[in-house]
Amino acid sequence: MLLRGTGLRALRAGLLILIALCMSPRRAVGCDELPAGTSFWVRLSAPVSSFTAKPGTPVKGILLESPECDNAPVFSTKVPVEGEVRSVHRVGLGLRHETAVLEIVFSRLVLPDQSPLAIHARVKLIDNARETVRNGVIRGIRATDTPQGMISSRLKYLPSFHLYPDPFLMGYKALFPIFPEPEINLAAGADVQLELVEAANVPRELPAVSLIPKMEESTDLAEKLADLPERTFTKKGQPADVINIVFAGSREDLENAFKVAGWQQSKNASGRTVLHQFYSYLSESSYATAPMSTQLIEGRKPELSLEKVFQSYEKRNHLRIWVLDNTWQGMPLWASAAVRETGATLSIRHKGFIHHVSEDLSEEQETIVRDLTAGDCVESVGMLPRPGMDRIVRNATGEYFRTNGAVEVIRVKPCAADSGGTEPRDPKRVKMGSWAYRYLRKEILTVRSDLLRANCIYAVFDVSRATVGAMRQSHSRRAIGAEFRANEQAEVGSMIPSPQEGDGPLEVRRP
Repeated sequence: MLLRGTGLRALRAGLLILIALCMSPRRAVGCDELPAGTSFWVRLSAPVSSFTAKPGTPVKGILLESPECDNAPVFSTKVPVEGEVRSVHRVGLGLRHETAVLEIVFSRLVLPDQSPLAIHARVKLIDNARETVRNGVIRGIRATDTPQGMISSRLKYLPSFHLYPDPFLMGYKALFPIFPEPEINLAAGADVQLELVEAANVPRELPAVSLIPKMEESTDLAEKLADLPERTFTKKGQPADVINIVFAGSREDLENAFKVAGWQQSKNASGRTVLHQFYSYLSESSYATAPMSTQLIEGRKPELSLEKVFQSYEKRNHLRIWVLDNTWQGMPLWASAAVRETGATLSIRHKGFIHHVSEDLSEEQETIVRDLTAGDCVESVGMLPRPGMDRIVRNATGEYFRTNGAVEVIRVKPCAADSGGTEPRDPKRVKMGSWAYRYLRKEILTVRSDLLRANCIYAVFDVSRATVGAMRQSHSRRAIGAEFRANEQAEVGSMIPSPQEGDGPLEVRRP
């Protein structure tokens, strides 16, 4: 009897432990560790610059998007993330280095009411930045590798081996005012994607992660959006962007949500804004309120034209928002076309600047949800399928988009400007050193670049490198273009009626 009673007590204790483990919200099943290569987003909460940083300089941020395990987030957002500068070399006066290099490693997550979680993560991508990242190392731009730098050195000297043959060019190089800042400057609010270099253990007990509520399926909402246009159009009637997001909420809540997320209203086109764009293009700097091209829905201009930049004129997120006639649950509905721009070109054909775009529209949908969620401005989200929507489309400038065939529906809610302290700020131009210091650096970098590159040998190398890059880009565009044309032909073929029994063969009329 004693053995039997002891066995029963042990069995009951085991069952209680099992039930507690199954019901606990603190641990995701099967998530003992995050594998190497797992990526997640962090927003810097303090600036870091190659001009002032040294090895060991602390770097701080907050978790903007948690790494996932079993398709579920492991940590809550806004968890502090800490790291340090591993290596850095600044441009300085340009005597040793033409470009800046900055390597940051993140070593721990500061979890609430627990010991910090040790990680080993490196930078994978900086959102909307002019710098590039290779193998975790941030590499700055070369200030002389600009349109004005090429015109004043390489292109002018293609047939010559001589340096500075005329005084005009010497004066131009000494007095031309536009010179990009070569140092790396990551301001507070910069979004950085990290990846784990090594697997990280997941603690046994974690606070429950609050997920964005999923919007319940609503037949009423689907009916109200049944006539939602698929595309926007240019003033000439050409199809442009894809309507891929619908917002539900008041205009005040919508404007405030994007203000908290760091988005700004674009300015109208004018002579002054065109000059500002040209200056930003030459100086490799940002223009936070740059004009956006006019696009229409049913002949109407958008009520809001919003954009988010960091430090590059060429890269930005932007969306145009139109109010719809219908309301849902007493809230206005807003249609939006969201696109991520990845490069800028001065186009003679289009008589101005045009931007190249990312072909993956779902990536931009995720970015907007992430930004608004970081400010606690989202009530719920959902996806509305559009079965008849093309998966590959082309805009007015010949760029291709891939769509997921669905519209993201975001219900916004009132949110405060200090809700979590995640509001990004457009960084101002930080002047690294005094005017005399920067002038001397410009002259040293210019002469150094000309000594190395103002000759036929480097010009041939540079043209060859640019040709290879253009061919790779062209190959990618041809691949998606072939897929686009195949889809078009399939659609046309599906519109041709198949011959019925007893009918004669289809007659093809040739011109």
